[in-house]
Order: sequence, then C-alpha cells, then structure tokens
Amino acid sequence: MKVLIGCEYSGIVSKAFRDVHHDVISCDFEPSPGNPNHYQGSVIDLLHLPFDLAIFFPPCTYLAKCRMWDKSQERLHNRILAFEFIKELWSCSIPKIAIENPVGWLNKNWMPPSQITNPKFFGSPYSKEVCLWLKNLPPLIHTCHSPGLKKVSNHVNSRMSQAAKSKIKSKFFPEMAKEMANQWS
Repeated sequence: MKVLIGCEYSGIVSKAFRDVHHDVISCDFEPSPGNPNHYQGSVIDLLHLPFDLAIFFPPCTYLAKCRMWDKSQERLHNRILAFEFIKELWSCSIPKIAIENPVGWLNKNWMPPSQITNPKFFGSPYSKEVCLWLKNLPPLIHTCHSPGLKKVSNHVNSRMSQAAKSKIKSKFFPEMAKEMANQWS
C-alpha cells in the first residue's frame, strides 16, 4: 500500500508500516531525522496524491480536554482553525483514513470516535486514552494488556518549555503503531 502518515515527526508509525513493506511517506512541519521519505511541510500539500491509507496525528493543542475552560477569543479562534484542519483531512479522497486525538472537544462537537483505546492494551507500559476516528478501517483489536503504570505526563516537568513538553507528549506508542501496521495492512 501507499501510506501517508500526517503530522508525525518521530517516525514511529512510519517505521511500523515500512517494517511490513509498505511505501510510506511521513509529513510534518518538524524535520524527522533518520526517517527516510519525510516531507517537511503541510500535509495538505500531499492530500491530492494517490494514497491507499492515511493516518493523521493533528495537533491537539486546541482540541484536547485540558484547558477546555479557556474561552478566550484567541483560543476559540484557534480551535475553529484546528477543527477546519481536521475536517479537511477527513474529507480528502484517500479511501482509508484514521485520525488520532485525545479525548476532548472533537468527541462532543464533531462526532464520537470510532474507538477509544489505550496503548496498554497493546503491551505498552504507558496509559493514555487514545481516540481514533476511522473511515473504512476496522477498530484495532487489543493484543495484550499491560498494567500501563506510567503516564506520558510523567516525562515532563515545569522547567521544560511548552514546546519541549508537547514534543514528548506527541510521540506515539511503538506497540500500538506496530498493531496499526499489522491489522490495517
């Protein structure tokens, strides 16, 4: 398959799909060192290409449930822009689509996710609710259960910049990426 992994700088999901022999392009505004075939720029630039599957990890800054109380005009404006981006990804012509985001604004204001899962259901030591909106893809089948004792937020602290915290929290879970590649191939 030709696979597009959008809004991914870490290369974790891209690698999982390459490992099962798919033709993969990842895309993000950030560079992706060590990730061959990475487009640095907007994923919108690539939506017209003939992909079979796209997995998108759009930024959750204005869509996550944290700071939902913040009703400032700037935040509301940025939430509208983030939602427009999600809708553009969802409506592209790629036949199979997965959009990942945490529990938050999308769940109540767009549509319920197709699946809410957790990396611990795939053997990861981390626990985090992960929402998946799926188009022409089945929900992921849980493969094993670990206690999931570690929270992703345990790896950040108050001395870090917001950008550094976001980068750590946005890395996807290799165990779950492997199952995406295995189950959606």
